[in-house]
Amino acid sequence: MSPRNKRVVFTAVLVLFLVVSVLRLVRTLRAGDTDAAVVWVALLVVLLVVVVTLAVVSRRAASCAVNAARHRPGMLVVPGFTTAEMPEIAASLGASRRGWMPMGGSPVAVVATPEAYEVWGRKDTRPRWSVRRGPDAVAAGRAVYGNRETGAVWLRDARATAAFVPAYRPLRASAGAAGDDVARAVAELGGVPGPA
Repeated sequence: MSPRNKRVVFTAVLVLFLVVSVLRLVRTLRAGDTDAAVVWVALLVVLLVVVVTLAVVSRRAASCAVNAARHRPGMLVVPGFTTAEMPEIAASLGASRRGWMPMGGSPVAVVATPEAYEVWGRKDTRPRWSVRRGPDAVAAGRAVYGNRETGAVWLRDARATAAFVPAYRPLRASAGAAGDDVARAVAELGGVPGPA
């Protein structure tokens, strides 16, 4: 099933659930069961908060990648989320960690230029730092994301490091479940010598 079809099915299920919930709420209120009505209202509010949060997370990840691509036209851009290591790495390099949560999960983009891998924040006008390209500069590994370890892409040279969870599928990546996206990002970053 394509990503577009998955979104359509997901949206249809949400709409169906909303309609059923509203009908159930109306029926419950007409029956005079206010306790059950409170439960349904709470459930609908929680659902609304979850949907809005997921939409915002997806939009921010995409906007970070679009911002980086606008500053580096024609270059490969890999969207992602920071790991818990990234703010510490930024501090050790004297780079900005503005807008990055200490436990990871903030939008980030990695741009592959002919000389280096650039690390970009969501509204940055220039890269925060870069990791020089080399034969062993890109690798799959593990990193801390929230309160657990997950698969991540590591970029390393003699001076700098970066670790991120690729977000080709931002909803899955926002939960730290990048899956085969790590291998895809490693292959793309390791195999692109210049402009995409």
